[in-house]
Amino acid sequence: MGFVISATGFFIMWFTELYNDTLISRLVLRENTLAADWWANPPLHSYLNVYIFNYTNIDRFNDGTDEKLIVEEIGPYVYYEKVTKEDIVFNDNNTISYREKRVNYYLPEKNTWSDLANVTVPNIPMLTAMKKVKDRGFFIQVGLEAALTATRSTVFKQLPVNEFLWGYEDGLISVSKSMLPPEERPPFEKFGLLINRNATSPDNFTIHTGEGDIRQLAKLLSLNGEDSIDFWTSDECNLMGGTDGSQFPPHLLQKKDKLELYIKDMCRKFPLEYQKDVTLFDGIPAWRYKAPDDVFAHPRVNPDNQCYCHGSDDECPRSGLFNSSICAYGAPIYLSFPHFFTGDESLYEKIEGLHPDPEKHVTFADIHPRLAFPINGASRFQINVEVFQPGLVSSLHPLREGDILPVLWLEVVPGEFSDELISLIFHSSFSANAVQIGLRYGTLLLTATFLALLIGVCWHRGKNSKQ
Repeated sequence: MGFVISATGFFIMWFTELYNDTLISRLVLRENTLAADWWANPPLHSYLNVYIFNYTNIDRFNDGTDEKLIVEEIGPYVYYEKVTKEDIVFNDNNTISYREKRVNYYLPEKNTWSDLANVTVPNIPMLTAMKKVKDRGFFIQVGLEAALTATRSTVFKQLPVNEFLWGYEDGLISVSKSMLPPEERPPFEKFGLLINRNATSPDNFTIHTGEGDIRQLAKLLSLNGEDSIDFWTSDECNLMGGTDGSQFPPHLLQKKDKLELYIKDMCRKFPLEYQKDVTLFDGIPAWRYKAPDDVFAHPRVNPDNQCYCHGSDDECPRSGLFNSSICAYGAPIYLSFPHFFTGDESLYEKIEGLHPDPEKHVTFADIHPRLAFPINGASRFQINVEVFQPGLVSSLHPLREGDILPVLWLEVVPGEFSDELISLIFHSSFSANAVQIGLRYGTLLLTATFLALLIGVCWHRGKNSKQ
């Protein structure tokens, strides 16, 4: 009987994933559990670092003295960002529906830059209006010209940092609502580049709890009741998937497979690829995943991006840019890595002051091998705006249609870990491993011992029977 038990334990510990699966099952998002509580109200919040490109030579560029625009990176402006889940509903089909709430707090003690200081930045409401009327008729374009004159709008605008980020009133927004059809009118009264990061999202997310299939844990199943969108040119690119980045299905890390996030601001799944093993917090192991260098590459370089391009290859964005206007109320917004890192060299032709650096500008996540959630990392993306020139609106010369103007870049990094959280991560890394090793070799030793005893007994009985 002892041999059967030890042999069964030996088989389970050496040839199955039952031990790991038992530990991982505690990650399942069940109502009134620690896992669900921490998912809804994470014990660790983030810092949002904002770097703004301040344009310093507008007059000299406009009069032809300077051939290139010059930008000065100002920042970081540091905010404490708290992300929680609201309106949580545990559904009967092993899913959870919720909305996401973000609140940002300016941290004077961590800032060397005042958020009351003025910066000179592209006038995004004006450039958006230029795009929307470019192919419209005579009266619409002339109406915009009159509105630009009445509101004294120029391509570049001086604003206090806090207003530029979190909202200011712009007369052009009010005017545009009277000129555009209802479906194209901006759904807001103020414009702020990050205004939606300081609110509860109107979108309803539905994810899998992992109950019944841990491989589906935290996977996005639908957004506002739909399991796909119709923005892109292939079913796969339109399909929901990935996670929000706070948790991944643990089985994926066992094979170091590609991971996927769903980034709402891009309306797309975003891949992360295994790069290397790293060590954090004086010995805790993690696996580093990073954004592929070609994730924003032209379809000629990365054919997987063909579905994100409407039109011929020649109409696709240059390498290093992702056209997210479809997710930005039609504004001519392009996302990239900071300083156009990994981007086409042509993006630098009219801009001085950009210095791409893989150490500072790469996006990565260090993920716990067993628990499958990030314990370190940095999400880094840049917001850019494209120039459009309607035929009947005053020339934007020396800017030309298709020019890309960098606006700012964002970096989201983890906040400080509490001693309790570090202790939990430490024990899940080492104590659980020690128990697993002990059980493995303990069952091996017991099995070998019982097997030796069994052989000895059989030999002894055989010897006695011959006598």
